Amino acid sequence: MVDGKKMRKIIALFCAFAVSCASLFAQSDDESEPQGDEYFEEQFSEMNVPGDQFIKFGLMATFPCNFGGTFPTFRTGQLSLGGAGEIGYHRFVTNNIAWGIDISFGYNPTIGENMYTYVPVLFDVMFQPTFKKFEFPIALGVGGAMESYLSKTYFPAFVAKGEAGVFYRVAPQWSFGLNGQCMYMPQWYSDSKYNDYGIFASFEIVARYHF
Repeated sequence: MVDGKKMRKIIALFCAFAVSCASLFAQSDDESEPQGDEYFEEQFSEMNVPGDQFIKFGLMATFPCNFGGTFPTFRTGQLSLGGAGEIGYHRFVTNNIAWGIDISFGYNPTIGENMYTYVPVLFDVMFQPTFKKFEFPIALGVGGAMESYLSKTYFPAFVAKGEAGVFYRVAPQWSFGLNGQCMYMPQWYSDSKYNDYGIFASFEIVARYHF
């Protein structure tokens, strides 16, 4: 039979052993799970994986490139410097490739102080390489638009767009950056002498929400 003194020694040894094991496991967890900034950095080792999505919101200045006038206001041409707002949705199919849709509303004042407006809807494919927290989207898209000037409406108009940008991922859910766009928006008529070929360059400030 074990006396009280020996029992106390056994209990003390058991407690010491348990504390030692707990300390070892805690140390192991600390080493295997990065903390603070280290954890934040690790999360960006793969910023995007298949199934990731984002919604983007953009505001842009739009330059009419082939309607006469001079950069940057083009006020002596048929159309002058305008603007546009854009919203888009994209979903990644690989770590670097995503498909999506962009919808925007744009306007350019005319030489007669009227307003030319357009609403393009484009489906696009985006390739986006990354470096640390920086993302570099390159996209090509095609779609249609509704164009209006005074009482005239042209629909559907063909639209093609190319864009490239640079973004900084400030948090897992948010990135902010700049985009440059070139949009081709022709108007074709049965009488070809009325055909027009609009080319617009845009500089855009964008916020993206990732989920």
